[in-house]
Amino acid sequence: MSDAANPYDTGHSQVLEGWEAVRKRPGMYIGSTSQRGLHQMVFDIVGRAVNEVLAGRASTVDVTLTPDGGVRVADDGPGVPLEATKDTGGPTLETLLTHMHPGAEPGGRHAVATSLFGVGPRVTNALSSRLTAEVRRKGVHRVQKYARGITLTPPTSAGPATRSGTTITFWPDTDIFETAEFSFAVLAERLQELAFLNRRLDISLTDERPRPGPGRHGTGSRTGARDFVAFLDTQAGAPVHPDIIGFQQEDPRIAGTLEVALR
Repeated sequence: MSDAANPYDTGHSQVLEGWEAVRKRPGMYIGSTSQRGLHQMVFDIVGRAVNEVLAGRASTVDVTLTPDGGVRVADDGPGVPLEATKDTGGPTLETLLTHMHPGAEPGGRHAVATSLFGVGPRVTNALSSRLTAEVRRKGVHRVQKYARGITLTPPTSAGPATRSGTTITFWPDTDIFETAEFSFAVLAERLQELAFLNRRLDISLTDERPRPGPGRHGTGSRTGARDFVAFLDTQAGAPVHPDIIGFQQEDPRIAGTLEVALR
């Protein structure tokens, strides 16, 4: 086939950046537009909050499925800074939620990877019909709103804050996803795995959606491998012995800690 019959030049190239790229090809960032991708949006927000705990800046993470179809993720850390960053010149919070960058996010022994490609909260923001970020920091409660990856308002004071932390609430864009129905069971299993793997993590999942019967609530543990062994025993029947033996050992060869539990 000749070039004349099927010309291809720079005019056929399309450059997509930031939120536009995510909304055009969401599967590249969250895997799919099915329920699996819907849950990945939650994990992208949860990952940031969990890392606050692992870094020693927070102690709890609370995930809530709201009655109007949204998801709220809150931590009790110091709150995302609102000062300008040297990389983008914009507020740290806004950079976290809108600035796309190539490659993985900074990691280390005190970081957990829940994002598929290291883009994290930015993808969730781009694929949400609306997102609200609340920061309680230095005695002030500030709120900033977004829609489909675009900043709608600057951080606005909502009064004094008696505690610190960051809360991000988002509502998936139904124009993109095949379903907007989150599975409590799937989310609970993944959050429980995070709790087993990170002994300092205290994480909860609450379902406030209207449905017959009481709302469901699940809480992760802080005892890591010990709780994992106990959990496996509940799946296998009565334990052979009531006691669980567990220990951990710091090892410089792996720049981390080895944790062992057995029954």
